[in-house]
Amino acid sequence: MEVCVIAKCTYKSETIMFSVSSESSMVDILKTLCLRFRGLQLGCFTLRYSVPSYPSCFLETDSDLDLMRTFLLISNEKTVDILVKDLCGISEYSGDFCVNKELIACEKGESSCSSTVEDRNEFLGRSKRASAKPLLSNEWETYIHHVGQKFDGGAEEFRLKLCKYALEVGFNFLYAGNDKKRVVAVCSNKKLEGCSWRVYASRCEATGSFVIRTLNNVHTCAGRIRESKSKMMRSRVVSSLIVDRIRAKPELKPVEIIHEFKDYYGIDISYYHAWFGKELAKLDVHGDESKSFNELVWYTDAVKETNTGSLCTLDCEAGINRFRRFFVSFGGCIAGFQYCIPLLFIDATFLKSKYKGQLLCASGKNGNQGFYPLAFGVVDSETEENWTWFLQHLASILLPMGRVVTFFSDRNQGLLNAMGFVFPGWPHSYCYYHLKQNLISKYPKSGYGKLLQDRVINLFSRCAYAVTEEEFKVAMEELVIVGSSKVKAFISDLSRDHYANAFFKGMRYGEMANSLAESFNNWVGVFQDLPVLPLIEGIRQKLMVLNSQRRFEAEKWTTVLCPEMETRLCENAEAGRTWAVRRSNSTVFEVFADYSVMVDLEQRTCSCRLWQIDGFPCTDAVAAILAKRDSVYDYVECYYKTDFFRKAYESPIFPIPDIGKGLGSNGSAAGVVLPPITKRPAGRPPTKRIKVFGEFKRPLKCSRCSVAGHNRKTCKAII
Repeated sequence: MEVCVIAKCTYKSETIMFSVSSESSMVDILKTLCLRFRGLQLGCFTLRYSVPSYPSCFLETDSDLDLMRTFLLISNEKTVDILVKDLCGISEYSGDFCVNKELIACEKGESSCSSTVEDRNEFLGRSKRASAKPLLSNEWETYIHHVGQKFDGGAEEFRLKLCKYALEVGFNFLYAGNDKKRVVAVCSNKKLEGCSWRVYASRCEATGSFVIRTLNNVHTCAGRIRESKSKMMRSRVVSSLIVDRIRAKPELKPVEIIHEFKDYYGIDISYYHAWFGKELAKLDVHGDESKSFNELVWYTDAVKETNTGSLCTLDCEAGINRFRRFFVSFGGCIAGFQYCIPLLFIDATFLKSKYKGQLLCASGKNGNQGFYPLAFGVVDSETEENWTWFLQHLASILLPMGRVVTFFSDRNQGLLNAMGFVFPGWPHSYCYYHLKQNLISKYPKSGYGKLLQDRVINLFSRCAYAVTEEEFKVAMEELVIVGSSKVKAFISDLSRDHYANAFFKGMRYGEMANSLAESFNNWVGVFQDLPVLPLIEGIRQKLMVLNSQRRFEAEKWTTVLCPEMETRLCENAEAGRTWAVRRSNSTVFEVFADYSVMVDLEQRTCSCRLWQIDGFPCTDAVAAILAKRDSVYDYVECYYKTDFFRKAYESPIFPIPDIGKGLGSNGSAAGVVLPPITKRPAGRPPTKRIKVFGEFKRPLKCSRCSVAGHNRKTCKAII
């Protein structure tokens, strides 16, 4: 019985159909495929066919072909899909696996029994010929192949594919004509060797696409070989290949791009092409930086529409409508902040984009000791006026909550003046770490020696951490004697009410430094060189994901307190388990350890003053609570409890879709928002913050093997 089926063969993006009868052999099918598909050679591809329930069946021999025909007859199928796959880098004479070698040998009239190449490679060991690594550029060879080929992307797509084609085939070309309507390219060896390769493509007015009109795809010049360096590798080609990488990883470095091109494409590119290609890719992904400021008008309305309860403001210069500053606090963050510890860490970090500027941020702290971004803004510079504007918007969020918040910051003069104006009388703590670095700068090792420097810093730390006025006085007197006039000048300009535990008016909950603001700056550092809108939107997306992750994590917690604080409470209870506790009355106890202290459970105080300073039961307090047989959790601030943590992340930050952004007006009522005026400084633009004198990076230490120099993720130590 004659069995005839229609085979639908697909190779890359092209498909052909032909009939397969009971008389057809594998040789016939292979010859048909090589004739119909350009660039397909015998022995360099495999065949797989698909039938119901079996999507990838081998088709390599006549026996496989007979089985396929039989199965199709039983299944009453009239068509079959066959997929043609390349075996990259494998030739018909390589020592590796080769498809249908017997069929190829028979076709060429050769013996398939001899395999000297296979034997040679098998016994040469390390000296055997290596197989070529499959490269992402292998398909470029098919980009230019026949007259009538269309390029929907117009002239730009045609030029890009022509460059990639030349790179893969291994030749250079010159433009004999190049404009928006036509492109004519000839081989660069035309003048020297008279090479006849030529391609002419022009625009189709009906569709706007580019079409190849004439093509002589045969080179008559000397032999060509694909080289690792080529004049055809241009910045625009680099940009087209890394645009998706830049979208996913904006901080990708030119050096990384160079390595990736060598690994994935087998091409060497210069640092300039990598850098400029990245800049072009950023332009394709994020658009023109100057137009990004104008899009803030749409974004401001979109934030208020999608995230109810948000505070978002765009401020421009009157008359000329030039950008000055932008403030945003999302409704989900505002609603959750009242369940966080009443602390706010204020800081600014510079931006690296074309128009520079400063990113101002206000971050809180949740009950699990993590940072909680409340608000941030973009301003042209860190001035008193801009800080006042930022803090006034912050006040409109904090004042309705009806609670006093303690602020942490460095001693930027503009910020200090703005704080006194907007939040008079509110607790304000100077960052202990910045104060320490300022003091270190007055005693350089080269002039005073490390011993004196360490002694001065140790005494200043004792002053800052002293829990009583007496301890502070003793440490300060010694500091002035050791540090002499330099310390006197430093202390005279520093109010002790803003840094010393013994005199601070307010609650700092154990915090001494502005570290959480620095954590936020590092967290958003990957967006610092982006235009203003991608910067703000990148922070929003990252914040949305962070809040969502913490919300789902908290659902799994089974402890009364957040895990970090539960661990701390257990450690305090364990440390005081052997201490003697004596009752004075129903709420007052005396605890005996190395020395005795008084604990008043009603007033929630301890004579060691750590309970008052940290806002969390100290070891003495926990011992007294357990002696009274009360629940320790009743004496812990509600901010540290799991239910408050869950409420802090209960209100999500919603997406801001931009699918309809271009449909409405893209400007403000007064016109287009202009970018700020900036002057490019001399020299190469800095990309890293300049560290203050004496500042150092904490050495990396593995938590698995306790050895410095690597982290747990990269640890290879045998334990």
